[in-house]
Amino acid sequence: DSAKVVVHSADAFAPVAYLHFLKLHLENKASTFMVNNCSCEVSCNDDGIFPSPEEDEPQKSIPVIWKSLKHHSLDFTKTFGRSHSGRSLSGYQWFSGITAHFFPSKGKNVQEAAREVFSSLQANMTSEGLKLKDIILVHLYMKSMRDFNVINSVYVTEFDLCPPARVCVETLLPDGVLFCIDCLAHKRDVAMDDVLCDEKLVMHVQSISHWAPASIGPYSQSIKVGDVLYCAGQIALVPCTMQLVSGGIWTEAIVSLRHVERILQAMSEKTVLHHVITANCYVTDSKHIPIARSIWQKKLRECKKVEDSEAYHDVSAVCGLLVVVVIPHLPRDAAIEWHVVAVVDDPLQRRHFAMKMLSEGFQIECESVESSSASCASISIHLSLISPSTSQLDLDGLLNDLVAMFRQAVEKLSEDCSASPLSFRAFFKEEIFDAETLQTGLQEYLEKYLGKKTPALILVPVVDLPGKEVIHITCWLS
Repeated sequence: DSAKVVVHSADAFAPVAYLHFLKLHLENKASTFMVNNCSCEVSCNDDGIFPSPEEDEPQKSIPVIWKSLKHHSLDFTKTFGRSHSGRSLSGYQWFSGITAHFFPSKGKNVQEAAREVFSSLQANMTSEGLKLKDIILVHLYMKSMRDFNVINSVYVTEFDLCPPARVCVETLLPDGVLFCIDCLAHKRDVAMDDVLCDEKLVMHVQSISHWAPASIGPYSQSIKVGDVLYCAGQIALVPCTMQLVSGGIWTEAIVSLRHVERILQAMSEKTVLHHVITANCYVTDSKHIPIARSIWQKKLRECKKVEDSEAYHDVSAVCGLLVVVVIPHLPRDAAIEWHVVAVVDDPLQRRHFAMKMLSEGFQIECESVESSSASCASISIHLSLISPSTSQLDLDGLLNDLVAMFRQAVEKLSEDCSASPLSFRAFFKEEIFDAETLQTGLQEYLEKYLGKKTPALILVPVVDLPGKEVIHITCWLS
């Protein structure tokens, strides 16, 4: 069942945007909410935005020699290979490594390769008792944005009126790989006392509006399941023209993050950036990293001022974990794209902890945020090389330490938290690591330390990371 919700624009003569809300197991009903101000007039105030500290600046690459590194051609059946997490108690499951292989010499075109990968995705879903309509979030990593329109033409045929939210970027995939997909699915049929366990709402803006951009592909702007909001990636399109805003990275960063805020508020009243529990920011230049971080911190400070004005006690809200990565290209040649997952909870009651480990030549830092409702959690782990070294580093030991710290973070979740680790997304500097070796090592240690709770492993080769980071792992638990 679906219900249509009318969004009123500030301009009475502006086109009306229609949002399709999917409410599972609920009676059809219509409702209306107001969006008061128009975002077509772009005005960005840079006051209070300062460059990040010097340590946040990207560093020159440090030559690394791994003891266990084996140079040989990639085996596409292993690297970026298929895997999936187990099904969590709340009905979530993550699928990864659905890969489109493309070898023009074999006479296959891009469209055929795309059709094959969606058939593969459907087969994977079916084997787990799921359907494509159960997917709520898709990450689409492409070899080249030049293939965007062709892949979209196939993608749009696979989903119905309420497609999943989507994040789409170009990244450094190996030759012969057209694109990779990983996705989060949710299916829970159990309802107790005729009360819906996890209500699902889908926001799909299909027409031109004055408050947030329509989708430029077959995806929904946001999907809400229970108290969790899964938002699509947002770039700085001016809503009423659907053209990229002018003004450079500062303006793009502010406008695209404003879109994120408005989508959160439209999905759940009073939801702000403090409700974000995990955030990925994709930029196309290393110089944009400190800018993205500075604007993120500025917006969080603005949220804090609002909290203070509402007489909050001397307790700080626990904000989401941010990772900024550099990739080659974004849709529409944008300079920045934000992707967030938020929870409608009390950020003042969230659980947070951090830990650090130093070893010869590198440092591992880990942070974890658990929602106050204990329905989900996010874990962030990054490895930094702290000194140039001509000696060889032990890759096996390093990967063991990374995953061991991840297990510690999972074990530190509260007793009330029944969330399972679903995805283990490793953004890594492509020039530092061999993808196949990284895949093999991480998968081995994940299975060693987590057994049946092993999450779906996702490898994302990137151009750069902040400071001296060479790998940054984000993990979603639900």
